[in-house]
Amino acid sequence: MTKSFNIGITCIGTGVGQSVINSCKLSYLPIKTFGFGNNTLAYGLFDCDFFIQTLDVNDDGYIDQLIKLCKNHFIDLIIPGADDEILIFSKNITKFHNANIKVIVAEYNLIKFCQDKYKMTEELNEIAPIFVKSFSKETFIKSYNDKKINFPVIAKPRFGSGSRGVQIINNLAEIEDLNDTSVIQEIALPHNDDLERKRYALKLKQNCNEQVSEISIQIVTDYQGDFIGSMISQNKLKNGIPIEILPLKNEYIECEISKLLPFLKSMGLKGPINFQGRLTDNGLKLFEINTRFTGITGVRASMGFNEVEICIKEWLKIDFCRNSLFVNLNKFGLRQVADKAVNRDKLLKNNQNDNSLKKNKIVLLTGATGYLGRNLIAKLIENNDTFEIWVLVRDKKKAKEILPENVVCFDNLDLNNGKFNMGNVDILVHAGFARPHLSPSEIAESLAFTSDLFKKAVENQIPNIINISSQSVYGQIELPPWSETSKTGPNTTYGMAKYASELLLSEIANQYKHINHTSIRLGTLTGGAKGLLNIGVSVNLVLKALKSDKIVINCGGKQIVEILDIRDAIDGIITILNASSQNWKPVYNLGSSSPIKLLDLTNLIVDFVSEKKGLTKSKIEINDEGNAVNFGMNCQEFYKNFNWIPKYSVKDSISSLVEHYV
Repeated sequence: MTKSFNIGITCIGTGVGQSVINSCKLSYLPIKTFGFGNNTLAYGLFDCDFFIQTLDVNDDGYIDQLIKLCKNHFIDLIIPGADDEILIFSKNITKFHNANIKVIVAEYNLIKFCQDKYKMTEELNEIAPIFVKSFSKETFIKSYNDKKINFPVIAKPRFGSGSRGVQIINNLAEIEDLNDTSVIQEIALPHNDDLERKRYALKLKQNCNEQVSEISIQIVTDYQGDFIGSMISQNKLKNGIPIEILPLKNEYIECEISKLLPFLKSMGLKGPINFQGRLTDNGLKLFEINTRFTGITGVRASMGFNEVEICIKEWLKIDFCRNSLFVNLNKFGLRQVADKAVNRDKLLKNNQNDNSLKKNKIVLLTGATGYLGRNLIAKLIENNDTFEIWVLVRDKKKAKEILPENVVCFDNLDLNNGKFNMGNVDILVHAGFARPHLSPSEIAESLAFTSDLFKKAVENQIPNIINISSQSVYGQIELPPWSETSKTGPNTTYGMAKYASELLLSEIANQYKHINHTSIRLGTLTGGAKGLLNIGVSVNLVLKALKSDKIVINCGGKQIVEILDIRDAIDGIITILNASSQNWKPVYNLGSSSPIKLLDLTNLIVDFVSEKKGLTKSKIEINDEGNAVNFGMNCQEFYKNFNWIPKYSVKDSISSLVEHYV
């Protein structure tokens, strides 16, 4: 499947909206999620791929504005996340259809019918007597006097939703005090064998409607209202929110609900519909119907019952083969308050208090004592007071001897004993990795450290993560110059480990949409600076030239190399640190984009050393044998996105190497 689909989700600050988002995250359909809402601090905002601010659902012009925004962002399908919205969306469904925007919503008449608790229970009891008896004030008093109903009972708003406005009524005086629009319902007491019955009865005497042993039946239908699948669960709720969800298989309940479906279809049933009730001594007793997804839709998706995904496929005609919905009865669901710590940079300006914002950001750097790390730190300290620099090292004593005094050093022991808390970090730059010339076991150890580091970083919700990767991930499957879309095929242990680190970061961080991350595929670094090791093509050539040693070039010297000056690499990384992280892409190539034949590079080095240092020219011997391995990257994406270009030429790098070794 090559097409990507844009899915809009409204009211993303609600439990239903969040549950729909979670279900989308569990789907592997090619979809992008667009969160619509007026709350710029909504929890679900930071789980969507994009956020679009709207008017309040009750504001004039809300629907027209929403449709315009959907068209601007090429939304294919929109899913309402609240009771108020399903009604207004259904009422205006023609406007959505005219704009070629599909909406997962039932027809207006059915939604109005189900939101009227009195009318709904009265009429549906004629089809299947599985609803609690419902009364108006007048009919209740008559039934009470006729000894057909007794206290206690429950009163709730006739057109309310969820558990809002529910109260226990114990006498006629309290009935008289009720609003005329209230509906009065008999209590669905858990059956005698229910372990929660005794507790429920006790709480009832204390005027508390304990939300235990509630039965939730979620039915999913297609665009024509035909049955696709169902899931039954027994739930325990707290303040109206399900916190324990135990899936059930119950043929009696399925049979009773199936009796209602033809009538509901005739009323305009489309998509999801939820029935809530209890199993009592008199069988199933329902007291609520909602024609929408629910707060436990995401939990159901985790149990294999991804109703959002199936509806997306039905509405957008993705895969014309009819799908079935099943639930894994070997699982049960638990819900509790979730936490999210979000970088304040993501706040809209009108929500920011500039005086309270922390000015300096903490950068945590690994590989701080290496070639790239030492010089990055030096440049940050020299030119930038925006960042406070922390480093995570193996040998803290050695690091303190090498690094400037104002760098804060930590080791793994500090991390494990609580002296260092990752939650304080604003940006992680992971540059600590075994070099290509080291053993496979050392490279494997680095990969294991990387995996643990990324896991801890995401758990602590570090908002920005930069992984220093390598051009080695490309291998030799395609000829250079490689772009970010070129095929990867590492042909070395080092290259494979670097590619694995990119995948680890992407997979872990993508679980949290508010965490920005990128992997920087660096070219071959060179240039005279602290921490330089005597390895690499340019370094070896310079060392031989300084000794006037003979230089042997294989493959006729035609192989292509590309080197990136360490100063440019550092400047590029600092540019990323200073830029907005909101639109980072998963990977960037960062190189000089100046490929050169090995023979030409050798001649440049030999001539430079001879001319500038007055040394005897090294003799160059060309050997035509060997297989040429070529390197080079197309880095235009990085240059364009960050408005940056390299400053140092190959000759500049040679000069700095020569001066370093002299």
